[in-house]
Amino acid sequence: MISRQKQFDLDEALPGMTLSDDILDAHGGVLLPRGTTMTEATLLSLRRRGIDKLLVVNEALSAADLAAEQERLLQRLDRLFRKCRNQEASELLLQSVTQYRLGESV
Repeated sequence: MISRQKQFDLDEALPGMTLSDDILDAHGGVLLPRGTTMTEATLLSLRRRGIDKLLVVNEALSAADLAAEQERLLQRLDRLFRKCRNQEASELLLQSVTQYRLGESV
């Protein structure tokens, strides 16, 4: 799976990091939406609310690296499913595995 996000303990998080997923409270309410850039104030506020982990955008992957890895994964799946392309169940399985491997929601 291509990881476009990275999990950090709140103590390791730094200002400037961008959330890759919403942060929810205990009741499912959104505290901070995906795409929010962390500041010292937001990190302190999260600490007060008992949040201990964050999912942030993984900036270690360049766009070229990401595209190359996606292409490699697609070629691998194409090879694995090459003999069962005309079966509906196999097509659904391939679609689900592809979405999972590319990090898309299923």
